[in-house]
Amino acid sequence: MKINRRAKYLLLSILALPCLVLIVMIVCDRLVYYGAKDRLYEVVDSTPHRKVGLILGTSPVSMVNGRRNYYFDARIKAGADLYKAGKVDWLVVSGGDYRNTENGYDEPVAMRDSLILQGVDSARIVLDYDGTRTLNSIAKTRDVYRQDSIVIISQKFHNERALYQADHLGIDAIGFNAHTPERRSSWLRNRGREVFARVKLFIDIARKLQPDIKESMISDFTQPKSDLLAEYHIKTEHGDLICLKPDMSRLSMDMVCGQIPPADNDSIVLAFAGAFTGTMFDKGHFNVAGDHVAGGKRFKGYRCRRNTGAFTWSPISGVKFIYKDYDSALDKAAREGGMGFGQEMMIHDGKAVKTTRPMGNKNVFRALCLDSEGELALYESQGIVTFGNFIDALLSQGVREALYTDMGQGWNYCFYRLDANGSSPKYLHKKPLPYASNFITLKLR
Repeated sequence: MKINRRAKYLLLSILALPCLVLIVMIVCDRLVYYGAKDRLYEVVDSTPHRKVGLILGTSPVSMVNGRRNYYFDARIKAGADLYKAGKVDWLVVSGGDYRNTENGYDEPVAMRDSLILQGVDSARIVLDYDGTRTLNSIAKTRDVYRQDSIVIISQKFHNERALYQADHLGIDAIGFNAHTPERRSSWLRNRGREVFARVKLFIDIARKLQPDIKESMISDFTQPKSDLLAEYHIKTEHGDLICLKPDMSRLSMDMVCGQIPPADNDSIVLAFAGAFTGTMFDKGHFNVAGDHVAGGKRFKGYRCRRNTGAFTWSPISGVKFIYKDYDSALDKAAREGGMGFGQEMMIHDGKAVKTTRPMGNKNVFRALCLDSEGELALYESQGIVTFGNFIDALLSQGVREALYTDMGQGWNYCFYRLDANGSSPKYLHKKPLPYASNFITLKLR
């Protein structure tokens, strides 16, 4: 009799468990649904204005079968429609870089390029590579971009969950529902996935799960830029970094050879050593490693096997990083009245590349970089680190290109100004060598 009673309890428990799971799923789903009620919009004209629209990321092709992803198309159209109607002033495209996976894409770049094709000004698009989770995308708008009132752009079922997450993070958010594709199989797959995602949302909230944001430079991009150069101090697990980020829309670049830029020249916003320098016996162009362009003219330098890449700038083509063969790039920079130099490439296309310098080499390191937003930045290690750790620190910030710039006692020389008001210069390193041969300078256009 006891055995039968125990078997009955066991059977009831087995039957009750899936019922309990089903009830939890339904409750989580309904809480999210009702939490977003009256804050979702589907008509552009009736949508309230917000300075920033956050487009939650997805790939332009399905990562399941490699076919066109209509969810992506609908989100892009929704974002573009809101921008062109003046309902948002900026669009943050938030996703991840999945190019190393099957059918994977660089989601933010794919979204940006598609928005540009639909008439959105590229200067009004912000690339966010931390958007691998909805939590990250929303938290970053608050903690890094300093926005507390946004419109979230995705499909209805995704927006409902995102709005609940925004409420939990203290953000005043509304949602604009992009069209949901009518293919029943894809709708069922995504809606089914969403049910489990809503349960996980409550589990994460209960666990007090924190966002994983790698790009930590605080920057309210909606504010007018009065400074010509921004200075950031960044902590990473591989060592701390100093970042100087110039506003290249207002600056020009050149390479100065044979003289040391004086810090009291208040027309110079930033100056730092560029190419490798040879012996102390010659301060001219022959003392610069590799061919280079200065003042719109090309010059010969000495051969250097470490020069695996180059950087060029011109008023026509702007900033360019080139890996391996850069001869034609230097010619182009000269034709366009620009500058350029060869150096040791450290990161190309978002990945570390082979270097001649050992990874264990210790020093204060500096690199001219293309950052996660596709903008020029100068990074330096805050103190002595290994070369490998410096590269890892740059990668942790989403750096897409990194070219070494000459360092060492005396070549560390670097000064900068944060504005155009003739302010006193600040220094990364104050004392130059008397025979330093080349410097990169940035001046007001």
